[in-house]
Amino acid sequence: MKTIVSVTPTSLEADSRSFKIAATFARLGYGSVVVESQTSNLDRTALPFELRSMQDLPLLQERFRSLGSRHQRAGLDEAWRRLVYSTPALPFLYLLWHLLYDVLIPLKYIPRASLYYLHGHQLYPAVYILSKRYKAPIIYDAHDFYSGILSCREIAARNFGRRWMMAFHRCLESRLIRNASAVITVSQGVAELQEHAFGRHPIVIRNCHDPRIERHPPMSLRGTLVLSSDQFLVVVVGNCKPGMAIREALDAMVELPARVHLAFVGRFYEEHLSHIRQRQLQDRVHIVGPVKPQELVPFIRSADASVLLYYSRSANYKNCLPNGLFQAIAAGLPLLYPELPEIKRIAERYSLGIPIDPQVAGSIVKAVIQLMNNPSLSATFRRNLQTAGKELSWESEERILQTLISAALK
Repeated sequence: MKTIVSVTPTSLEADSRSFKIAATFARLGYGSVVVESQTSNLDRTALPFELRSMQDLPLLQERFRSLGSRHQRAGLDEAWRRLVYSTPALPFLYLLWHLLYDVLIPLKYIPRASLYYLHGHQLYPAVYILSKRYKAPIIYDAHDFYSGILSCREIAARNFGRRWMMAFHRCLESRLIRNASAVITVSQGVAELQEHAFGRHPIVIRNCHDPRIERHPPMSLRGTLVLSSDQFLVVVVGNCKPGMAIREALDAMVELPARVHLAFVGRFYEEHLSHIRQRQLQDRVHIVGPVKPQELVPFIRSADASVLLYYSRSANYKNCLPNGLFQAIAAGLPLLYPELPEIKRIAERYSLGIPIDPQVAGSIVKAVIQLMNNPSLSATFRRNLQTAGKELSWESEERILQTLISAALK
């Protein structure tokens, strides 16, 4: 049996795309192994593939235990980053860090494979060495246009150290794209950005939901929040990112009726707790935290709508086609969506919801009230969502992936 090893620079539970693809490899009859850089809180015995974490290494286990709790480690990591970014020796220090954590440790832990499937470019040096050792091809899956996540203004405001690091990673990604057997990305817009930057047009495999991996969670979102059916529940799905208009959404909540609730399902929303308290929204805005990839869609089905808060902060955000869009569609939730090209194309084609300007609180307020006060409109959107959910299927995207894998393994 040929083995495909997926390598991700984050935890598997933080990225449903990596989870879906690893499950696809197993379903296609390959030995499927995922190596994650950070440890997931997943039941490994229940997964359709093998999951390994680099933090399972005794060396790293000892290091992380010595640093105390996760909160304490985050504080130490932030202090370390500030120290490193402020020193003229940044390139030297960063290269040492990169050599240890992105090359030497992965080399020790990533197993032999017939093919390496790389999510992100950070671990490419280690995977490149392994691919040469075992004569195995590499497929690169770019989840974002990483060079365009920051706007030109943000890049100009960064100090020398941070700009040097960005240039280093761009060079790393360029080499990976040049040497990979195939390059994949999430949307046509991101593919065009990649082609302009690196001279190679990636193949698009969208983040459509795969209902075959679903597992029912212990409780629904509405049940978790102890909300009655007459409370109007809007959900934001996905990790908090700089290109999301979180504060404007909170401003909208101030203006909306008291029976409207907003739930954030994902990581890193805790940084907005102070803004929630300032607006006295503690009882109506809920930070739920992350949910396991295979449980997310069933978990959010009890909501009344999903709002996408992305705005055109940079080239990457302008062309995004996030997991949260397809997860909301699969859950049958009417959308409040930004008029970004990739998102708008799908939402308008199937008539899935109401367009908004996420950076204008009044636009969000108007759309929520329109949906809340018009049950027939919501019912129409839900019927359209059923159609869209059938057509925007992972099975279609999976066939593209299967063709690429077969060609690479030959």
